[in-house]
Amino acid sequence: MNLLVDSEILQDYTTEPVALATAKAYMKVEFTDDDALITSLIKNARIWLENYTGKSYGTRSVKLIVEMNAYEFYDLPGPVQSVDSVCVDGIYISPDNYTLYGTQLKVPYTGVAEIYLTYGFTSIPEDAKNDILAITAYTYQNRGIDLSNENANLVDFPMLATQYQRRVPI
Repeated sequence: MNLLVDSEILQDYTTEPVALATAKAYMKVEFTDDDALITSLIKNARIWLENYTGKSYGTRSVKLIVEMNAYEFYDLPGPVQSVDSVCVDGIYISPDNYTLYGTQLKVPYTGVAEIYLTYGFTSIPEDAKNDILAITAYTYQNRGIDLSNENANLVDFPMLATQYQRRVPI
């Protein structure tokens, strides 16, 4: 079994894939009092959706340290743009000696692998953008609800367009 030991984000995206103005127009908010709140809700919605789908909605570069077993697949974050380098126990592995199937990497060596990877969407898909907007609106609308009251009434969580992309652990 392949096991993630450590990860380090080398380069992260600096702007959210959904702009504040877009979210405010979607929610029909015309005042500026809640701009900081809405900005943080956009980020939280994006992070939630990334965890839900296993995909990144912006380009990132990372260094992964993975205990690899020969000929077993390791699921990389996706979508994969490029595998920049792979070293197992300090020995560089040429691209001819490992296999990449979508987001699954297979290395024919056992040991501690250091994987440098660039992944994420360069342009956010419309379904993911709409989901970020829907989740942002939902959390904005339902902020401050006291869930300790058994009579609390919540609007149903939005049906997500990316439902079919849900990451299911096996």
